[in-house]
Amino acid sequence: MRLSGVLDRIAGMVVGIPTEVPPHEGGGERAGLREVVLDVLGERDIPVLAQVDFGHTSPNLPLPIGVRADVDADNRTLALPEPAVAEN
Repeated sequence: MRLSGVLDRIAGMVVGIPTEVPPHEGGGERAGLREVVLDVLGERDIPVLAQVDFGHTSPNLPLPIGVRADVDADNRTLALPEPAVAEN
């Protein structure tokens, strides 16, 4: 995502609950979720909401792709201010 430029266009990040993060091929110490997110974001100062039940965990919150989301990391909230599907 970083190499494709996606992270240059986001204003916040929501991170799920990892079930297993395999170590990189070079071996070494296993990094925690916090360290991985901070490494990926680099110097970006954006809100991050982590340990959210979505993605590949159960139970999970379906999050549609391409819908605007409001992330408030201080209050630990995530809101979808627009409909996820269009009415015909």
